[in-house]
Amino acid sequence: EDRRLTIHKKFPKCESLKDCMDRSIPFYTQKIIPEAVAKGKRVLITSHENAIRGILMELCEIPEENMIDLHLPNGVPLIYNVKRKCISLLDDGSNEDPLLKYDFGSAAQFLFRSCEIDEGEDWYEIGQEMKQQQQVEIAQ
Repeated sequence: EDRRLTIHKKFPKCESLKDCMDRSIPFYTQKIIPEAVAKGKRVLITSHENAIRGILMELCEIPEENMIDLHLPNGVPLIYNVKRKCISLLDDGSNEDPLLKYDFGSAAQFLFRSCEIDEGEDWYEIGQEMKQQQQVEIAQ
């Protein structure tokens, strides 16, 4: 009797960015947006780097050819403002510029663009809202 293990199907040893996007973008658009974002809820997404990269590529409109130049440091929370379509970083209290402290790669320019501002919005109110958001997230 042969007691060797036989594998009937080969499983992939890795998942490409395209594979991750094919899985994560529909989940984001079909589940997260209608069930949370559209209802004004805050959402925490944690995952491995490629899934996050795929979502960021979609949200931040990062060109595919620049994705290889985007690095995401482990454990650094990125805050995406759906209303203003921009990303910010939490102040970790180190008084260091996070863009200098962490290596986001040369494609960081696509990730950290200026926020979109609706006509008629007050810059003071926007600053107060962002400050309050950071305080709430740090307290949590």
